[in-house]
Amino acid sequence: MKIVHRAPLVLPMASSAIADGAVLLQDDTIIKIAPFAELQAEAGQVVDHEDCILMPSLINGHAHLELSAYASLAQQAVTAGDMVGWISRLLAARMADDEGGTQEAAGQTLASFQAEGVGLLVDIGNDPACCQPENNMVIETMFLLELLGLSAERAAAARTTLVDVADTQDLAVTAHAPYSTATSLLQEIKKRANRMGSLFSIHVAESQAELDLLSSGQGAFRDFLEERGGWDGSFQPPVSGSVAYLDKLGLLDEQTLCVHAVHLHPTEIELLAEKRAGVCLCPGSNRFLGVGTAPLPQLLAAGIMPAIGTDSAASNEHLSMWREMRLLGEDHPQVDPELILALATKHGAAAVQRHADFGALMLSVHGHFLAVRCDDFNEPFEFLVRDAAPKEVQWL
Repeated sequence: MKIVHRAPLVLPMASSAIADGAVLLQDDTIIKIAPFAELQAEAGQVVDHEDCILMPSLINGHAHLELSAYASLAQQAVTAGDMVGWISRLLAARMADDEGGTQEAAGQTLASFQAEGVGLLVDIGNDPACCQPENNMVIETMFLLELLGLSAERAAAARTTLVDVADTQDLAVTAHAPYSTATSLLQEIKKRANRMGSLFSIHVAESQAELDLLSSGQGAFRDFLEERGGWDGSFQPPVSGSVAYLDKLGLLDEQTLCVHAVHLHPTEIELLAEKRAGVCLCPGSNRFLGVGTAPLPQLLAAGIMPAIGTDSAASNEHLSMWREMRLLGEDHPQVDPELILALATKHGAAAVQRHADFGALMLSVHGHFLAVRCDDFNEPFEFLVRDAAPKEVQWL
């Protein structure tokens, strides 16, 4: 049976907006997107969505579902830029947690993402059970097992996990960050990711403390690692920024996603563009931790279209992709809200290598998309991106 979903505005995102538009489905697959007048005769059934915008689902390019149980950390004051202090509190909370409930909290977060219209989520963590949608959910997750270890001993332990867990369960694997993962381990993980055709998502240039360690081998992260027995002197600082370091190791390509990307040198932005590496911005987490603001205008000028992510409940007081778009707009008021919406949809899907299935209303794609109630059709992108009011979302 053919069904037409009609609305005052359709945003395919891969093409121009359509006033009084419609999406024609057959067997739950999109077969046409056009003005309603062109599709009316083909419909076996017409479903009107008054006061709504039809659009693709949102892409959350970076989350840590397993940290949902530690949301109380995001309610505590953080000294601006003190990544090490926040990490210390997070590790202490995880070590003290003997109640379980991690998977339950993760499931609740996943359900809330779906309720707000997220169709695809990239989850970084240690427990794949934390990102398994219920059978009745339409949200899809991409789980990446995160490994780290800077000292020789801890890098060896990570390699054991790579064999005992990742290879046994056929899991995609990624690295935590340049400041926490040994050079050889970074390269091994990237080679495996390329071999599997999986995304290599890594925290990059998130804080000044990270740059201090990479440039001189000193600073807050050095002290933190020494206190915890994670520093043995084997790490040789590259005396460069994070992106330049990854490039020296041959890790930048289309399957690499550099998450946060706050502290970038202009030449590193050029490197990202040259190697066609992806970027994911997390404005909510960056704002909470006080690590700075990502250089979005400079990235856009270089032709880089970043994804947007929420990061975790432990570093973000309210996990919502709509809020992330609004914060990104506040950080960069000169950026067109229509472009910001595109970053959360079609460009986000491209950044995580899933543009064939997500990010736009496309022909021959399964018809899971959104009807979002709109209060201002004169400025729909302003409403979707800049308006702080909660969005009323219906899955179709």
